[in-house]
This record gives sequence, C-alpha cells and structure tokens, in this order.
Amino acid sequence: MPDQRDSHGGVDHKAKAEGDRRRELSREGVQGEIEALKEKLARRRVREEVVGDGGVGRAREEVVGCLRVNDRRPLDCWREVEAFRREVGRLEGAFLGRVLE
Repeated sequence: MPDQRDSHGGVDHKAKAEGDRRRELSREGVQGEIEALKEKLARRRVREEVVGDGGVGRAREEVVGCLRVNDRRPLDCWREVEAFRREVGRLEGAFLGRVLE
C-alpha cells in the first residue's frame, strides 16, 4: 500500500480515503462470493439427497428402461412415469416437512 503522507509529512486524506474505499469494495466482494458459495452448497446438498434416494433413482431407471424398450410407443410407459411421480412427490413432501419445521 502506498505511503499515505503528503509531500509536507502530513496525512494524505485522499490516499487514505482511496485505501478505505478499496478495502470496503474488497470486503463486499468477498462477502458476496461467500454467499454465492453457500447457495451453491445448499443446492448441491438437495441434489445429492435426490440422487442418493433409492426410490427415486430406481423409479427413474425404470422410466428410462421402459422408454428405451418402447422407443416407438412412449405412452406405454405411463405406469413407470406415475411411479416416478409418486417417488418424487414423497421426496418433496419430506423436504417440505424439514423446511417448514
């Protein structure tokens, strides 16, 4: 950081104000980055819960498998889709129960 004294040996108020402004901007920038990282971690945690849930994963794989077998007739997979929807609804209900407690 540059010396904050003017040519007469006194404090250069402009330089001090500029240094204070830069520190404040830096602090705000770091705080903003911290908040963004916290949000990313929270979203990742929710995503991991969805991926890690066996019922949803199993139902998803059943839908994908059915659609591969019935690639010309996707409407034949309505049972698998309904099972997947039920599993996702169950997971959403559990999530809302935790959030609203």
